[in-house]
Amino acid sequence: MSSDCEARRFFCCEIIKSITNNTDNTNNNMTSSSRQHELLYFNGAGRAETIRISLHAAGINFTDTRFTGKDWPAIKPTTPLGGVPVLKVDGDSHCQSVSLARYAGKLGGFYPTDPLQALIVDEAIETLNELMAVAPKHSDPEELLKLRKDFQAGTMTKYVDFLEGLIQKNGGVGFASTPSFADLSLWGTVKMIRTGDWTGIDATFFESYAGIVATVESIAKDDKVVAYYASREEVVVV
Repeated sequence: MSSDCEARRFFCCEIIKSITNNTDNTNNNMTSSSRQHELLYFNGAGRAETIRISLHAAGINFTDTRFTGKDWPAIKPTTPLGGVPVLKVDGDSHCQSVSLARYAGKLGGFYPTDPLQALIVDEAIETLNELMAVAPKHSDPEELLKLRKDFQAGTMTKYVDFLEGLIQKNGGVGFASTPSFADLSLWGTVKMIRTGDWTGIDATFFESYAGIVATVESIAKDDKVVAYYASREEVVVV
């Protein structure tokens, strides 16, 4: 076979492959938007807000089922691993907050298509998740304050320095070239600290981190985020 024929054959194969991939992506998006989604979480932001915002941005008319602490003992045994958030897709229950946030982020345009940027976003979200997990807990209020003070000066500073470094490498705002679900999660964490939800952590802790402050201010003004909060009256409280 001549080199011209080989070239034409390769070119045709690439066109067919491209058309097939585009069709598959379109079908996947159509399938996701047509599926029934229900998100279960407490009546607060916590680990679910990033998922809510992303699903809303994707145009998915999901059921936002919220419950109070008194309802949790009855709901807990119905969850896959005894925790929330839980996302039901066509009736099947899925768990693990980061996995759910990544899924919703892909649907809502809050996840990079570039593999390296996706890696960095994943680094950031896992770091934030781990930071929350390792924060000290104690039943004695005075001991908790002591533990949290040491935590802020040590582990927390180390983790947040790392996050600030990722943002600075990206130009000073966000973890990627477009808003990501890691930006949303960072915003939620900063809000918790600023409002005193983390006992023993200085409310102004993040203010010395220019990149984090800029990222939080930017994501709060994102059109998709603003649109979500304009629709909050649609939530269902159980």
